[in-house]
Amino acid sequence: MYQFYKNISRFLFIVFCLGQASLLAQSEQTKVSSIDFSGNSFFSSRELLNFIASKPGTIYSPQQFELDQRNIIKNYQDNGYTDCRISMINAGYNFDSSAVTLEVKIDEGPQALIGEINITGNRLFSAEQLKNSIDTKPGTVLNSITLNGDMTEILNMYEKKGYTFASVSVTDISQYETGGAQKLRVNIKIDENDRIKIDNIKVEGNTETKENVIVREIALGEDNSITKENLIDIRRRLENLGYFESVEQPKILKYKNSTVLLIKVKEGNTNTFDGILGYVPPTQNDDKGYFTGLVNLSIRNLFGTGRKVEARFKKEIKTTQELELEYLEPWILGYPLNMNFSFLQRIEDSSYTKRNLSIKTDALVSKKITLSAIFNFERVIPNTTNNIFTLFDSRILGAGVEIKYDSRDYIYNPYSGLLYRTSYTVGQKKIYNTGSFPNLDIPGDFTVQKGAMDIDFYYSFFKRQSSLIGLHGIEIRSPRFEAADLFRLGGNSTIRGYREGQFLASRAAWGNLEIRYSLTRRSFAAVFYDAGYYLKPEDDLYNIPSQEGFIYGYGLGVRIETALGMFGVSYALGKGDSILEGKIHFGLINDF
Repeated sequence: MYQFYKNISRFLFIVFCLGQASLLAQSEQTKVSSIDFSGNSFFSSRELLNFIASKPGTIYSPQQFELDQRNIIKNYQDNGYTDCRISMINAGYNFDSSAVTLEVKIDEGPQALIGEINITGNRLFSAEQLKNSIDTKPGTVLNSITLNGDMTEILNMYEKKGYTFASVSVTDISQYETGGAQKLRVNIKIDENDRIKIDNIKVEGNTETKENVIVREIALGEDNSITKENLIDIRRRLENLGYFESVEQPKILKYKNSTVLLIKVKEGNTNTFDGILGYVPPTQNDDKGYFTGLVNLSIRNLFGTGRKVEARFKKEIKTTQELELEYLEPWILGYPLNMNFSFLQRIEDSSYTKRNLSIKTDALVSKKITLSAIFNFERVIPNTTNNIFTLFDSRILGAGVEIKYDSRDYIYNPYSGLLYRTSYTVGQKKIYNTGSFPNLDIPGDFTVQKGAMDIDFYYSFFKRQSSLIGLHGIEIRSPRFEAADLFRLGGNSTIRGYREGQFLASRAAWGNLEIRYSLTRRSFAAVFYDAGYYLKPEDDLYNIPSQEGFIYGYGLGVRIETALGMFGVSYALGKGDSILEGKIHFGLINDF
């Protein structure tokens, strides 16, 4: 008998399980036939269907439909209907439960607009300033996405003032009645915390550059405080020094009771040596050939102190050569003052030797503005034996000022920013040998003025692309001009497609347009177009009329980072050149 009841129990259990499985399978195949909304006026039935996943024709899931109801309520609340509720749900199945008709009744309730916004805990900014900076306003519908964005905007305001650890939170959103209407009261609490004060600066990765060289470039505020803008600017300033291959974004770390600014750098190649040698074989009129070439030595971080030394020697033709030496002493006596010393000697054909000694003092007025004082001595010594035209033995003592504004994001390959430089110098020129030309009315002492302006604007339209628009001009004023006084236009640094210094001018203006594509952070390929105007004054001594002209050049170029440094090469065609008559311009990039 016991065995009989045991078998009956097993049979009933199996039947029950099969029945449940059948019902489950049937439920899984139930499809939504239609959904009918009622009580809705703010949203149409079509809009409500867009809020949910349970649409006509889909498999019906009670769990999903529960989520759909919550999403409908959320959309109403985001539009000010804070008391909205679903008052009735009815699910009607057909005879075999293969389809279900859903009826949803919505009680929207009144729409509550924002009535008050209360801000507490603010000391740095007034409540009125904060309310004006956010998009959530009294009289508008409360939107959670907009409110979250407003909290971020308030935090940004505090971070820009150095309060990086400030916090902002919405403590309460309550409903109240005024004038027979429901309003919302939004309470915002601000915890300003302390302004970030840096107790210690830690530098990692500097194997050659001294730590004090890096620290002096960090412009902290009063009491060693730091702002979000400082953190971004610190990286830019260190990258633009040219000492490092890479600089990580500085970080602020908390160690118990101290705050540490951590800076990680990777040393780059700061010493470069480059040389190019050419040989010109003898001609019929010359029984000896000669060498031409370029030698460039650059040390941009001498002994890790930030001092710079550069030496360049260039021999263009047999009788023309140029030697240039430059030295930079940064931060004189620990103050933001730089001293630049330069020496230039140019032997121009067999006409003259020109020597120029210049001293330039740079005062770092701000992070982007530099004010400079310039002093120079220029000496021109004529070669009296081979001169066709008369050149005078002269010297110029001059002084001037220069203003520079630099907001480029990266000096080697900028994507944005502006580089502006304008200078003015005035000098007194003295001619020593006027007595040797009694028949010529040559003044022995007169003033020479020179003004120059350079503007380079950088802008990026899309990733890895940047554009350069450059505008430049120079004017020299003097009662009398000689070849050594004039500006040399043409070549790699002015208008490509022409020989270096091909045109002499007392007045010149030119522009450069480049479209660049970045190959690496420092390297790029470019197409360019250069154009300019020059004016050479008349020489009444030899009855040579004035000369002026408009020239242009265009071509392709590339700048690449090599073990020797930043190397640039371009192929350019000048005005009227055929494809085979282009000029090749090359050389290391000078960042002095």
